[in-house]
Amino acid sequence: MFNTNDDAKLALTNGQVDAIVVDLPTAFYITSAQLENARIVGQLPPSPGTPEQFGAVLDKGSPLTGCVSQAVDALRADGTLATLEQQWLASAGNAPELR
Repeated sequence: MFNTNDDAKLALTNGQVDAIVVDLPTAFYITSAQLENARIVGQLPPSPGTPEQFGAVLDKGSPLTGCVSQAVDALRADGTLATLEQQWLASAGNAPELR
């Protein structure tokens, strides 16, 4: 176990481990922008129950909070958010589901 993703990536780069496990969006970023010759070998199946949720982090009391919330609500209402989720989180990268 590592305290940060950076620590895990360093262990991988140094040959201390053969693989690391991170969430899928992080894996996309690591393999495309941070580690040369890295690849995603699979993804864990979704767990039953409450679906995974993502958020945007803003400073406490940020004047942008209302605007960001309104934009996300509009994207959800018109189906854009679901389309983006399917394109970038569900089927992107051809990461097979591990069983």
